[in-house]
Amino acid sequence: LLLILIIPFPLFYQLSESNIQYYISFALVALITPYLVLHLRWCLYQLGVSTWIVNVSFFIILSLNFYIILGLHSYLGILITIAMAVLIVVLKGKVAKQLYPWERMIAIEQRHHTNYYKFVNMFTDVKHLRETAVRRSYLDFILPVPKGKKFNANQMYLYLFMRSFVRGRDAFSIIIRLMLIAVVLIIWLSHPIVGILIGSLFMYITLLQMSQFYTQQAYGLWPQVWPAPDTIVIKGYEKFLYRLMIVIGVVFTIAFSIMNPTLFFFSIVFFLVGYLTIRSTIKKLKYQETLLRD
Repeated sequence: LLLILIIPFPLFYQLSESNIQYYISFALVALITPYLVLHLRWCLYQLGVSTWIVNVSFFIILSLNFYIILGLHSYLGILITIAMAVLIVVLKGKVAKQLYPWERMIAIEQRHHTNYYKFVNMFTDVKHLRETAVRRSYLDFILPVPKGKKFNANQMYLYLFMRSFVRGRDAFSIIIRLMLIAVVLIIWLSHPIVGILIGSLFMYITLLQMSQFYTQQAYGLWPQVWPAPDTIVIKGYEKFLYRLMIVIGVVFTIAFSIMNPTLFFFSIVFFLVGYLTIRSTIKKLKYQETLLRD
């Protein structure tokens, strides 16, 4: 935290040399606030306040606090920090008679472990990670159940990959976050060349993130329940990646066209990068399956 406060200080000094005292106040508040937030969070946990309400409230309070000091150059932000300290004293009297929330703290600890495993899983396979499913009814139109002639081995894995992605918690959230970050950067920077580079980079990263899907499905339970050649599994995975690429490419194209309407045709680069990424990924998978078969 000290390093984070020291690094932007020269920039603030150049922009507002006569208001150094506000930055010093901001630094002091930034050092004291985490300590107060931890105590206040613990008090609210004991009182049974919802976690997301606690997180949203702290985000609003801290953002407002820092903005008042740095943005408005006012010491009123310090009053918020003082009010937090007073609130802690008041709440400690109420939580003194509360029982220790064992079940809630165990659930929070398990969530911390899961988040750590998710981070490590981005680089290697984690055996302790348990996949969870979420029902997103607003996406049911993407998952029509195959009927008639489409209910066969050739269509099975395309449906399986799409269902795992739409119902999954981790991959779906990661892809949505990556897309939002890319769209924000494309619109914020609003430079055509930079926008093309950012969109291409995030297209590559996003499709690369989906490589874990093949391992999860191709070596999971379904190939044992309904045996199918690995060529069919790879073909279904390839179709799934192309559909995902089209959705991401359309989103990036809309964001790029809003900022550069006369150069919208350059967005074809997004789809070209996606096509080359998928082609390379499928080629590596086929080579790996050949080695395993041998």
